[in-house]
Amino acid sequence: MKFSASCLFAVIAGLSAAQWDNNSTAPIELAPAPWTLKGTVYSITLVPLSDDLPNKAFPPLERQYASATEGEYLGILGMIQIIRYSESPVGPYDELLIVPGFFKYNHTNAEGEREEKKNVRVSRIYVSQKYTCWNGRTNWNIPKHLARFDWTEKENGETTVKIYPHDTTGDLSESTPAKKPWFKATFKPDLVNGLPFSTDLYKILGVNATLAQPPLPSASSTYGELAGTNHWAATVPGQVTDNASLGVYDLDQGDGDVEGEGNTNAVGDEYFPNFWPGLLRFNAGIKLENATITFRTKVAFSLQCDLFGVLFCPRNITCRFMRVSLKDYDIGAWKFEPEDEKKVIISYMT
Repeated sequence: MKFSASCLFAVIAGLSAAQWDNNSTAPIELAPAPWTLKGTVYSITLVPLSDDLPNKAFPPLERQYASATEGEYLGILGMIQIIRYSESPVGPYDELLIVPGFFKYNHTNAEGEREEKKNVRVSRIYVSQKYTCWNGRTNWNIPKHLARFDWTEKENGETTVKIYPHDTTGDLSESTPAKKPWFKATFKPDLVNGLPFSTDLYKILGVNATLAQPPLPSASSTYGELAGTNHWAATVPGQVTDNASLGVYDLDQGDGDVEGEGNTNAVGDEYFPNFWPGLLRFNAGIKLENATITFRTKVAFSLQCDLFGVLFCPRNITCRFMRVSLKDYDIGAWKFEPEDEKKVIISYMT
């Protein structure tokens, strides 16, 4: 029996993907930041019309913990992205992320004065395999949970995705995907294509794209992917391509995943006809093909502070403070040095 080169490539690609499957017996191991990935990005801009966040902005697990949802929601500007990663340090995977906008929090500066800061955050995100789920939570406090992604692609370039989370059924172990889709969208490449694009554009427009992510709770789950953290973390994501296209997203959710006679699913996520409050059914957006996506090494916030970022030194330690410039992150940090041989570094957003 003869095999074509394309057939052999497909077999090899399938075996490679299987190594990162949820049913793989390979242990989950740390793939440390920074990450450089390749993939296709589908992106819709959110312009919130209200500062009221729906319950569905946060996952069922994280919204049980005040520390995981800390901050006052401001809105201003956000996005929804669906990404198909063909290459990553933990293999290929699919992803849906929601950045609802900016959040405000309090920070104490070098002079001991309390000031308000604001940053965007990924508040809810789904991925298709356990290895990126665990690493995203561990590396950057990104609150990843598992979901099944169903894709339909037509010859005219139209692409539809339906996403079935593991955490919307009420099963605390998050063992299986829901039977009804939590999110669906269709992209139609009706407009311009072949454009260059880079997230450096945000800097030009004066938009701070630094993600500031609160600490995450851990939980027992079927696949062992729900790692927790005890600090805040910040990172700057990047996306660049020479092949961006403009198109239209159809966000009609149909009947959604509503249970019973109410307007929510089994875990209290609200139903909106176009998925998110304020969104129309048809929305202009972009598709980035053959994109390079980067996630830098995180900068951490220590738990040795209260909810407002006030540092507490142990009674037997004298503290000194020095300012450290971290311009790439649009943040700063405070070094905390006990006057003994040990050194402790505690970083804060500024």
